Amino acid sequence: MQRILFLVILTIFAYQPVYALENINELEWSSRIILVRVPEDSQEVLNALKKLNYEIQDRDIYWFVFTGKSIETNYEGKIKENFYRDTLDTYFSDSETNVILIGKDGGIKQKGKYLDLQGIFDLIDTMPMRQMEIR
Repeated sequence: MQRILFLVILTIFAYQPVYALENINELEWSSRIILVRVPEDSQEVLNALKKLNYEIQDRDIYWFVFTGKSIETNYEGKIKENFYRDTLDTYFSDSETNVILIGKDGGIKQKGKYLDLQGIFDLIDTMPMRQMEIR
């Protein structure tokens, strides 16, 4: 009897519904977001992001690099198929913007042509919410 009860409990706790990220707004209030659009070769951008992984994690940042028809990210969950097109259509309406920083409140904090991680970190570190996190 105990064995059956144990198996039932294990099955209940082992079952987790599959959740896939559909849009950036779902990360609001928990994470900052860096969106990067690169025309083709994303290796330089990816290397820079991965090199500064500690600083990125410390600031609760998820990054998404859009290249061609694929996404590279440090987000560990699943991503819905429509995420790629919907995000590009929503945030990259002009050809001059390739990098966007979105704050935890969901607001766009910075737009730029090139990825400047130190500049992004400096800006984040001046934000009131980040100041509270540091304390």
